[in-house]
Amino acid sequence: MPRRTFLAGLAASCAALLLPAHAQTEFPRQIIKIVVPYGAGSGPDVVARVVGEKIGAAYKQPVVVENKVGASGMIGSEAVARSPADGHTLLLAAPSNTIAAVSGRKFSFDPVRDFAPVGMVVTLSPILVTAADSPWKNLKELIAAAKAQPGKLTIASGGVGNSQHLAAEMLNAAAGMDLLHVPFKSTSEIVTALVNKSVDVSFVDPSAIPMVKSGRIRALAVGPGIRSKALPDVPTVAEAGVPGFNYVSWYGFMVPARTPHAVIASLNRELQKALADPDVQAKLVGAAMEPRAGSPEVFGEFIEQDMARWKKVIATGRIRFE
Repeated sequence: MPRRTFLAGLAASCAALLLPAHAQTEFPRQIIKIVVPYGAGSGPDVVARVVGEKIGAAYKQPVVVENKVGASGMIGSEAVARSPADGHTLLLAAPSNTIAAVSGRKFSFDPVRDFAPVGMVVTLSPILVTAADSPWKNLKELIAAAKAQPGKLTIASGGVGNSQHLAAEMLNAAAGMDLLHVPFKSTSEIVTALVNKSVDVSFVDPSAIPMVKSGRIRALAVGPGIRSKALPDVPTVAEAGVPGFNYVSWYGFMVPARTPHAVIASLNRELQKALADPDVQAKLVGAAMEPRAGSPEVFGEFIEQDMARWKKVIATGRIRFE
């Protein structure tokens, strides 16, 4: 099946935003499915359900969320890539897609080029956490302990090749330490392992914030260059002793590459309306996520930039994905 780049053809998608309403009347014709390549209750799952409910109400069609977990998001991604290109099956994409596309790994599909962008949904602040009773009260103490015991302390991620994994490698390189990477399948599994002290630290998504606030796990730092509104007293990694470190995550909707431009335009319109809704905004912000409405073209350009960023991280860190 021929592939297309995101930037080629996106102008046509945006022009379709101006099509008259009667051009959209054939969509949707059935239930809309959002495939989330991560577990129920995770950050991506929350986003899909909150936004999907509003889109379904607008279309007067049920929107169902299907969790297809595994292979760092690639099982769910492949399922969508193989779906009919009619707009009724969407992927909630994440950095795992852009990372996979530049990782050098072989897939039976292209994690980026076999999709067309619908729109960015949110950005979010990953949190570096440890057990509530761990011996490290802050990041500097963790770094000192890791340098004293190279390769002994562990850092968990949601799978080999996802953004948590690469962020762990970025942190190792920037701080001059050697945390051992341990892959899991979901944030809930990681948090359980942290509480049980099966692993020492991890970058987790904001779905873990209630456990931070309840005292079950301890936040050492947040990944981005600015503090989280949900955890204002928690320093950034840069503030906590690793200058220049910046790790921000995101989620967005994509559909199979051959989906008609008019259908993409329709989905984008409803997505932007959903993200402008005060109730949706309150739920997303309450989950420590920032709504990021925009056109398919803007999202496509962002994905190109994200691929370039991760490609540099992989090359600089000589990261292997076996």
